[in-house]
Amino acid sequence: MGEPSRIDFQAESPDFALQIAQGQAAGRSIELWEGAMRLGTFCKSAPHLWRLS
Repeated sequence: MGEPSRIDFQAESPDFALQIAQGQAAGRSIELWEGAMRLGTFCKSAPHLWRLS
């Protein structure tokens, strides 16, 4: 699956940030952060379904 990587970006809203992150994830799990605060972890559970924890 590859090494963890960090991608910095700005988004106008949380839902747009999630769309950007999912596009960069390439099927891997995602941790979405806003500054020092972790907003959540998203794991791919089906082709068009992500699980939030």
